[in-house]
Amino acid sequence: MKRSVTIFIILFFLLFNISTSIAIAETKTLTQGIYNVRDSNLLIGSPLTARITPANSSAIIIIVDSNQVIQSLVRLNPKISQQILPPLDYNYSIIIFGNGTVVLS
Repeated sequence: MKRSVTIFIILFFLLFNISTSIAIAETKTLTQGIYNVRDSNLLIGSPLTARITPANSSAIIIIVDSNQVIQSLVRLNPKISQQILPPLDYNYSIIIFGNGTVVLS
C-alpha cells in the first residue's frame, strides 16, 4: 500500500511539472543588432508579438530570409508600442535598429 501511494505521488508531481512547463511562453529581449532566428531560439512557425521597452523609445525590426528578401518591416514607437510579426522560419534573420529593447513573446 505504501509503495502504490508513493508511486502515485511521484507520478502526480511529474505530471504537474510537465504540464506547467508547456504552458509557460518564453520571451526574448533583444537590443540593436542582427540575430539569426535559429541561434536566438525563437519560436518557429507561429506569429510573435514584438513590444518596445521603454515606452518612449523607438525601433525598426526587419525580417530577412536567406535570399536577402525582406519578409517583414515593423516600426515600433511611442504611438505603436506593440506589433505582431509573421511566422518565422529557421533561415530568417532579424535586424533591430533603435534606441530601446525589443521583447519578443
